[in-house]
Amino acid sequence: MPHARPITAALALALTATLLAAPGLLPDAEAKERKAAAAPVPSEMALYAQQIDFISTVNQRPYRILVSIPARPAPPEGHPVVYLIDGNLHFGIAVDTARIQSRWPDLRDPVIVGIGYQTASVSEALMLRMIDLTTPVTPAYLSKGWIAEMKSKAEEFGGMDAYLRMVDEEIKPRVEKLTKIDRNNQTLMGHSLGGLTTLHALFRRPGSFQQYVSISPSIWWDERSVLEHEPAFTSQVKAGGIKARLLISVGGLESANRAYPPGMPYSREGMYAMFDATRMVPNTVELGTRLQRLNSDVFHVETVVHEGDDHNMVPPAGIARGIWFTQRIPVETMGAR
Repeated sequence: MPHARPITAALALALTATLLAAPGLLPDAEAKERKAAAAPVPSEMALYAQQIDFISTVNQRPYRILVSIPARPAPPEGHPVVYLIDGNLHFGIAVDTARIQSRWPDLRDPVIVGIGYQTASVSEALMLRMIDLTTPVTPAYLSKGWIAEMKSKAEEFGGMDAYLRMVDEEIKPRVEKLTKIDRNNQTLMGHSLGGLTTLHALFRRPGSFQQYVSISPSIWWDERSVLEHEPAFTSQVKAGGIKARLLISVGGLESANRAYPPGMPYSREGMYAMFDATRMVPNTVELGTRLQRLNSDVFHVETVVHEGDDHNMVPPAGIARGIWFTQRIPVETMGAR
């Protein structure tokens, strides 16, 4: 007879004692347990998620978007939206975080859109993202240092601009068919290469979103080529041509050497060289500090270091801080909610 949980030796002993002491009690208890296990998840605990699969006409690649719409009605201006890169990995975290935080009166309840791929495999999703979340590189770049150990080919990378076009031209319209959204409150959020993509979007397509959350951005990619766009972007901000908010964050342990685990795709020396070359914490903090000097009434940047977190641990903390940063309602405007 199936059970909702495995029977341990201790549990089996307890069930036997109950059956011997009170014949007829166990079958009723099991029936109630089976009925409870088969009941639908209460609406307040559900993700309210919809799944949409499509093939992009921009880059001819298949995608899957997961869309969680708040249970409460849309406000007059529409729901704010968080477009989350790496939806296969982080959609559930973001939905649960937004639902919990929005119970407080000073936070909005956003639509969460997880941008992902048509697979249930995390490993496959991680591979598929490599072309979408990178800018083009040369074979010479891939043949140097620790990256050379990956034995990658240049054609496996370089689709970032097409990916961002796909989000604007094909994902946003699909989301707008599902519910009323606030076009003046759209966020792009990503971690690692997703964080790099978020920075690239801010620098190169600043009108596409109003808020950006870049968690542990891979600024190191292609000799930090993303920073080549910073001077022109800075000039635009100083001229008043950019209205945006950016949260840039990183785990405090991301630049710390760690024990070499078995099964790594590169050597011990390569792993330590990676930590030195990627400069995760310095790159993030230095960029955040530079951009914060531009803060004004229409442009705002915050930098956060999540102490005690490494690259793999930081997504939940970064997403939680990102939801708070993008959805918090200024106290002076709360009466308008």
